[in-house]
Amino acid sequence: MKAMYCPKCFNDTLKLAASGVVKMSFNSKAKSTSQFFYDLRRETQEEINKKFRSVIEEYFAWYSEFQNKDPITEVKLYSADFVCSNRCSNAGTAQHSVVDLIIPKKHALLTLIECAEKFQIELKLTSL
Repeated sequence: MKAMYCPKCFNDTLKLAASGVVKMSFNSKAKSTSQFFYDLRRETQEEINKKFRSVIEEYFAWYSEFQNKDPITEVKLYSADFVCSNRCSNAGTAQHSVVDLIIPKKHALLTLIECAEKFQIELKLTSL
């Protein structure tokens, strides 16, 4: 897994923690249930993908009940569960995208498209 820039020590030493929480927002809005736990040591990619799909379906089912729905244009998958190999104390305070780190982008897009069709939600993604 490629290291990222640490905002504390200014080195490419920031990596995703082996376990943590993925949070999601849709058009900059989220429910308290728009998240799931992951454990890269114990879960397969398929198990993580199922958790991701479950959160998307739950949110889309809820959102589909709205009368005046805006199209979903922005979906963010992010986590604060990053650690610095230099052991910086607050390296994980920022939230970083986990697309292609935990959820493959191709899988995320296909899941969003399938769920949007299932719940009749207009999807006009400009960012993921």
